[in-house]
Amino acid sequence: MTRIAHRIARLGLAGSVVALMAVPAVSATRPDQPVQAWPAMAGVDTATLLEQAQDMPTSDMAVGDQPYCAADAEIRLTLKQDFNESPVPGDGHAATELWASDQMGTWTLVAPRADDTSCIIASGIGYDTARDVNVYYQTAGLR
Repeated sequence: MTRIAHRIARLGLAGSVVALMAVPAVSATRPDQPVQAWPAMAGVDTATLLEQAQDMPTSDMAVGDQPYCAADAEIRLTLKQDFNESPVPGDGHAATELWASDQMGTWTLVAPRADDTSCIIASGIGYDTARDVNVYYQTAGLR
């Protein structure tokens, strides 16, 4: 194969990889995508994690498996930078905060604590601004 043919093949392969990487993001924003949720700790339901969140150490001090708990500023930064999520206006449920991304179709339930720290207790996919926010709490098992 000639050098030009190799270059064309590499560019085609690179373009295919970029296109495949974009497919999950495009499918995540489909309005018909079902809402799905996962608790932040395998084998423990979200309601139990919410009850336990107030007594969990921050993740840098944890000795075992637990949800991600950190300073509020760190939680906000992580959700904004890594998932393009922002707080969703509303009353929340049981003093939780719902964060979500229109762009990625992801959502996260955060349990704020009195000491300016928070714990992520659940996350999911299928976020759409057209849906009632209660859908996300129900799917996570909190309503």
